[in-house]
Amino acid sequence: MNKLLAWLRIIRPPIVAISCLGALVGALNVSAYLDIKLSLFQISMIIIGSAFLSAGLMIHNDVTDLKSDKVNRPHKPLPSGRIRSETAQVTGLILMILSIFIALLININDNGSLNWKCGILTLSIVIIGVCYNHYGKYHGIFGHIAVAYGVGAIPYWGAIAIASGPEHLLLMLPLALALFTQEIGREIMVNAGDFNGDLKAGYKTLPILLGRKKAMYVALVFYLAFIPIFPISYFGWIGAEKVFGHIYLIGATIFVFSLLITWILTYRVVLQNDEKKIWRAFEKYERTGTRIMVIFFQIMLFLEAFY
Repeated sequence: MNKLLAWLRIIRPPIVAISCLGALVGALNVSAYLDIKLSLFQISMIIIGSAFLSAGLMIHNDVTDLKSDKVNRPHKPLPSGRIRSETAQVTGLILMILSIFIALLININDNGSLNWKCGILTLSIVIIGVCYNHYGKYHGIFGHIAVAYGVGAIPYWGAIAIASGPEHLLLMLPLALALFTQEIGREIMVNAGDFNGDLKAGYKTLPILLGRKKAMYVALVFYLAFIPIFPISYFGWIGAEKVFGHIYLIGATIFVFSLLITWILTYRVVLQNDEKKIWRAFEKYERTGTRIMVIFFQIMLFLEAFY
């Protein structure tokens, strides 16, 4: 039982759920926009493929984050010894490889063709994710950008899983760009919370290179940059099509305000220079709080598909 719980923990069910829901809402909104009916097989493959991809990357990330987690989170499955590092690494790689094959086969039952677009995107996410896990935390903001690429690609992955024509490939691009932008800021904030462990592990994240406070200002810039990008999918600016309606706009607006509020709440604690309080603030607001708001935003996107 303890072993099972350890494996459940290492795959990070909330992140797997976010990935599955994000891919699904991308597919559902594009299918609604194009008036395409998704089959049960396609929906199942989208959920399974995104789950395997996310779980594989999370397991692999824990393997490469072991040095930092021994300081920041010694109770996690790998630093606590409940799962062997070698076993986790092999399992993560197998799941990622399976996700690539699933992406290729998403439409095989419906039209008998391989989805090369989705397969190539999945391969790129795997390559960038693995590179990040091994090297990203040693290369400042480029590591944060690598994580953001995977997050921004989630709804886009679901969209191109079922989109047919080349012109349809741009439908979810504004949303993907918006999520990519805000996630750079969120990833910087998460690493600012991991500052002490990352410092001892020898990582070179942006908070380590600039200091926690300066890095938070950079994160704020990306949070603010999210604001003019997210309405593109609603208003259809700069040649982009109007894909979403009022539910999306409401959800995205609330999401923006939540990001800014969590930044303010965290920054106020940082000014107190109490490491224990700072750690709790980042865990509460930036890791858990923003994750909850991401799920909220995805639920709004889910409702948008049926509005």
